[in-house]
Amino acid sequence: MALPGGGAFRAETWTLYAVGMLVIGLRLVARIRKRGFASLQIDDWLTVNCIVWYTLLIVSANQVFFSGGSNFMTPEEEAALTPEIVEERIAGSKWVVVFEEAMVCTVWTCKLGMLFIYQRIVQGLKQAKSIKIAFIWVGAGFIGTQLGLFLNCRPFHEYWAVPTAKTQCWSYFNYQIIEACFNITSDMLMLAIAIPILLKLQVPILQKGILLGIFSMGIFIILAAILTKLYSLYPPLLTYAYLNWYAREASVCVYVTNLPSIWTLVLDIFPGLRRWGRTTNNHSSSDRSKPLKPPQGRNHELQQFGKLGTTKAMPANIGSTESQEHIVGQQHAHARNPSGFGINKDVTFSVRRDSISDDYPATNNNSLEKGLGKNDTTYGSHSYAV
Repeated sequence: MALPGGGAFRAETWTLYAVGMLVIGLRLVARIRKRGFASLQIDDWLTVNCIVWYTLLIVSANQVFFSGGSNFMTPEEEAALTPEIVEERIAGSKWVVVFEEAMVCTVWTCKLGMLFIYQRIVQGLKQAKSIKIAFIWVGAGFIGTQLGLFLNCRPFHEYWAVPTAKTQCWSYFNYQIIEACFNITSDMLMLAIAIPILLKLQVPILQKGILLGIFSMGIFIILAAILTKLYSLYPPLLTYAYLNWYAREASVCVYVTNLPSIWTLVLDIFPGLRRWGRTTNNHSSSDRSKPLKPPQGRNHELQQFGKLGTTKAMPANIGSTESQEHIVGQQHAHARNPSGFGINKDVTFSVRRDSISDDYPATNNNSLEKGLGKNDTTYGSHSYAV
């Protein structure tokens, strides 16, 4: 016998699941197109693992709902128990154990996947230390929640006893508190790491807004986790509505983890988005339409730009083996060009370090390093007359 509202529950949970699987599928397609199947990284395989737990989560939630519930009962429901209802609720109680385990594995798999992506982004930067701290806390949280689930009710088979005299075996009270503490604090820690990185990422403002919007969904995940515990622990709100909030929280976790990796696929399909929201700080459109003026003088000295904007003059007798062009003499140049108009070249020397993960858009290879204070070496451009 299904609980009231079964049709709406089924529609919501399977719609959330369908969207989640679509996002996961697109993410894997994008990653395989970019890296090849053999070169998939650990976060990609965690996503494949997440498919199993996410599917089990939605299936078990519906099994609990449509089996008539678990050993979580009101006094009136307990008084009205019949052998048939007892059998249904025993089955539902077993599915609750599966549901709780699937929820932990789904959410923590998503957390690990995001941390591996963060690790690639900040590799070699000072923020890498905070990623290590997050890894430790997320790992400790997973171990803590597993211990809480399997030690909360002893003997373990009391989890599906109908009725049960042990409050912890139907309420999961202690386990819910442990899971909430580790789950919410780890989400807050990951948001505190991600948002500053994204704010300093040098990409067009509209693209940055999309990324911030995706990661701000982490706030919804935290709110959903809080509401899940309210419906599980607060007596006036104790209902099976917590199943809805479990499904919502897990689904948004899946979306947030996989949506950023789809960006490269979106850019391949819609290449015009690469210029979407791009602005130029140095020149206006009218300035860019004007031809560059050559420097004054025929023997303009070529300078080398070093670190931190320092310059030094290049030697006058540059050899051809150094791949430099000789500056011709004034008389010889005048013989070929009586008007005295010289040929000018702009030469740009640049050394860039690619530190942006391929999971995120970047219009400048060293943009994140500049934004986060990483030292980089860039040589400027200069004009000289030939």
